[in-house]
Amino acid sequence: MLILAIDSATPVAGVALLDGEKLIKEEFSNYKKTHSETLMVMVDRVLKECECTIHQVDAFAVTIGPGSFTGLRIGLAAVKGLSMATGKPVTGVSTLDTLAYNLCGSDALVCPLLDARRQEVYCGFYDASGVIPNTLNENLACSPEEFTARAKDVARDNKKDHIIVLGDGYNPYAEFFKQELGKSLQIPPPHLMLPRAGALGSLGLMKARKGEFEDIFKLRPVYIRLSEAEYRLGRGEL
Repeated sequence: MLILAIDSATPVAGVALLDGEKLIKEEFSNYKKTHSETLMVMVDRVLKECECTIHQVDAFAVTIGPGSFTGLRIGLAAVKGLSMATGKPVTGVSTLDTLAYNLCGSDALVCPLLDARRQEVYCGFYDASGVIPNTLNENLACSPEEFTARAKDVARDNKKDHIIVLGDGYNPYAEFFKQELGKSLQIPPPHLMLPRAGALGSLGLMKARKGEFEDIFKLRPVYIRLSEAEYRLGRGEL
């Protein structure tokens, strides 16, 4: 089964092509260009270098959030367009699940974090000791202070001695996390720190094999919290 994975939920743009469990090619970009400039160029390059046409792809995998509101819309629009053009199905995967999958096999509490701005992070809490990461608590948007408090509680309740933090939500608050989590804190190497399209493709493949496809006409981004415009509207600022 050929899976084309497309990720644009964060500042990272990623595209990967998998043939079953075999990762054929992956492109990763964490540069300043926008997803609207790079994403479809990457898709085209991956397919051409693998001598594959878009019609040979069996299914698409896409990150559905949380993450950048604009980035999510760009990725979903691209995948929906490709699905409609080819008639091939789509699997939607959580951005936090995709990040946690980078650390599969770890006995630590795995905590993917995304920068949610406004002094908040999107976060998840995972047991990644098995084949796929299992969530231990609800995904949420919260302050760094609330995240560290919850992480300590979840780690204690699940007998985890170490807490691995990864994702672009780590660096803005790195010193705070080091202070609050102390020796229990572990940080992965750079190549595991950010979302990888290859990980997205693997999770998408698992869902595709179980027939867990999305209705592309109902598929929406999972934002977790209100957009800036909705937030300001609720406050009477618009």
